[in-house]
Amino acid sequence: MRLRFWNASALAAGFVTASVLVPFSFGQGSRPAAAEKTPTAASAEKGQGRDIELKLAIAGLGSKGCDIDVKPGNPACVFKAQTLHVKPDGQVLVELKDVKIRGADRNCSIALTIREEGQPAKTVYRGYRLAAEAKEGAVESFLCCLSSPSKVAAIAATRTEATRR
Repeated sequence: MRLRFWNASALAAGFVTASVLVPFSFGQGSRPAAAEKTPTAASAEKGQGRDIELKLAIAGLGSKGCDIDVKPGNPACVFKAQTLHVKPDGQVLVELKDVKIRGADRNCSIALTIREEGQPAKTVYRGYRLAAEAKEGAVESFLCCLSSPSKVAAIAATRTEATRR
């Protein structure tokens, strides 16, 4: 029994000695001081977000148009929220500046809340896949077609439920 303990302790002492002496014999014992990190142009460029154009087409608006809130749809997409007024023709261009994508999948999720007079607010979520590499000065553009709350309410009112026999 003593012999086994002696072999195990000698083996452990050998490992400890080797772990201390081997790095010095290969020149790894003294480590140089860490160099100061300076921000490079690539990392500074990554800090800036992307620019996105969202072309909205809203069908069935009334004569007063509507107000629309554009906000990030989830925490993986970050940009400044905007509130815009849409004219009765339903066409508006939303420019999202400095959009930061935190997720690895490069999805930009947007929450659009349509507020039309006399109708309850309607929130619609849209997701867009962005390019892997943002080109210098390029703006990614997407089209979003929606129906206004008043048009949806009018369609729902015209439908009659089928009676069962």
